[in-house]
Amino acid sequence: MGTRPKILLLFFALGLLAVVALSVANYRNGVRGVEGRLRGEVEREARAIARDVDSSLREREDALVALARSFGLRAYLRAARQQSSAAAERGYPSQPGKSSAPFINLSPGLAQASADEVIPKDVQAEVRALIQSGQKYYVAIACLDTNRQPLFRAEPGKGEGVQPVRFQIRDFLSESLRADERVWSTGEQTPLRAGITRESFGSILRYVIPVFIEEENTSAERGALIVDLKLDALLVDAASNVTSASSQAQASEASTSPRLIVMLDRAGNAVYHSNEALKYQPATKALPPSFKPMAEAMKEGRSGWGFYESSGDDWVAAYQPLAPLDLSVAVASDYSTAARDLRLWGWLSIGLIALIGLATIILLLLFLRRTARSIERVTEGAVAIAGGKLDERIDVRASDETHLLAGTLNAMGDRLREQIAREAESRQFESFMRLSAMLTHDLKNSIQALSLIVGNMEQQFHREEFRTDAMESLRDATSQLSALVAKLSEPVRSLSGEFKRPRPVDLVPVIRRALSRTAEPAAETHEIEIQLPASLVAIADDERIEKVIENLVLNALEAMGTKRGRLSVMAAPAEEGFVFFSVSDTGPGMTEEFQRTRLFRPFATTKPKGVGLGLYTCRELVRALGGRVEVESKRGSGTCFRIVLPSAAITEAGQKSSRTQ
Repeated sequence: MGTRPKILLLFFALGLLAVVALSVANYRNGVRGVEGRLRGEVEREARAIARDVDSSLREREDALVALARSFGLRAYLRAARQQSSAAAERGYPSQPGKSSAPFINLSPGLAQASADEVIPKDVQAEVRALIQSGQKYYVAIACLDTNRQPLFRAEPGKGEGVQPVRFQIRDFLSESLRADERVWSTGEQTPLRAGITRESFGSILRYVIPVFIEEENTSAERGALIVDLKLDALLVDAASNVTSASSQAQASEASTSPRLIVMLDRAGNAVYHSNEALKYQPATKALPPSFKPMAEAMKEGRSGWGFYESSGDDWVAAYQPLAPLDLSVAVASDYSTAARDLRLWGWLSIGLIALIGLATIILLLLFLRRTARSIERVTEGAVAIAGGKLDERIDVRASDETHLLAGTLNAMGDRLREQIAREAESRQFESFMRLSAMLTHDLKNSIQALSLIVGNMEQQFHREEFRTDAMESLRDATSQLSALVAKLSEPVRSLSGEFKRPRPVDLVPVIRRALSRTAEPAAETHEIEIQLPASLVAIADDERIEKVIENLVLNALEAMGTKRGRLSVMAAPAEEGFVFFSVSDTGPGMTEEFQRTRLFRPFATTKPKGVGLGLYTCRELVRALGGRVEVESKRGSGTCFRIVLPSAAITEAGQKSSRTQ
């Protein structure tokens, strides 16, 4: 692909990334804004409903406590207790399920008395005022005497021409007027919630309030008020207040988001729903399936918020418990409707930025066409130079950056021609120096071996076995010197590093030959410790390995110097598929820094007269055979070189396995 398309694609990709990043950032910010606003609204409305329900219940509870503490009602209960006792003494005991109100059981003649004749006027007035103050909330108010028998029951009148409050003093259903047992043992005049029940006309919240005749304590005599409230009316008013406030707030906005209000009891039933048709239905039927996690949280009395899906739209809902009751309220808003304008503006912004990006690309194309020809000429010249035509000249007439680039490439071609010529001369000289250094090192080792033999002749020449070993060592040294002369006569073969192919070699004879020339002549000066098996086969080149052993032994002897030390040479099998031999000395050792930075580098040595190629050559020879060199040395503790080589047994087994396959 040419330079111009690459640049075009690069700028197009950058422009596209910028468009996407900007659009996504704008959209995400808008989404967060809408989400935050709707979440705040539904959370505020849920809290407002909870406050309204709590406030309304407290208002009703305060009114009920005031009625229970009224002088007239307490006097009425005292009179009822006295009349009940008198009636019992005269043989008119109260019957279960019948009223024991005053004046009713005193004589059979008053058995048909009306409520107005039996209930004191002040009591009627107080009860009537209470019911009329919240007529749509009250179902009935009943009063029980100290014997837990009903005295009267008051309820709002129904139909036209009927009294606002109707009192009943007989023919009670005893089950409907059974008080919560807690009211007979409490010591405080506090309304007790007896739970929520379901009737044909809706949900009822029952309160039971003790009416103490004298003082308030746990053992005092008391009657009780049983008050049934229309819970539906309470919840509808609380939801309507919030809905009205929300509608007024949204009227000033360009778009509105529909609201859904639902209240669940601990059993998961909808005691209130914005859709009347779904009221009193289980949450699984009244709400979408995706609302289930929030419904479970509402049943447990927790608060929070979340998203759910309804009819293809996303809704955000906030829920929290209604503290006075075992209910939870959730207020939801249609997030999809609220975000509709945001999506529209998001797409418009993407289109606008895309147009700007397209215009930028067109301008870029016009600019690139002006420089395309210059770039092509520079490219062709650079390709020619890279292909080896170093005398190629790049001619660019433009005055932009391509002119400087062409001049730089021309100068680079000139310098490359000069550098290649110098490198050819350097390689020839380097090859000659490398051969000289290697031959010098081998010559030094041979001379050192001869020096050891000559040094021991004065003391050991009278011994027959010494003369025999000395002659053998001299023949070997002579052979090595002849080999060096041969290398000098064939420099091309010597520089190429050609050797015999590795083959199975018994290392023990090779090691002993090398030791006979190097270690045994020094036996009088140093302690020589040799541990070799009867046979140890490796895949190697005997000439290479012999040079390695010879070099390591001579290095060890030089390291120990004239001070008596111990030279240890051992060989044995290593891990599976390998064998090893090691050369150890008790010399001064090496520092960690020298081992890490200079040990195997060519021409690096600590000896005053060393060349620095011995260990480097040993490592390269061993690596060429598929082995490795391991070193253990500490300053003042001597040095151990361990040579690990592949073994013949494993190699032959591998060859048999490959032939079998």
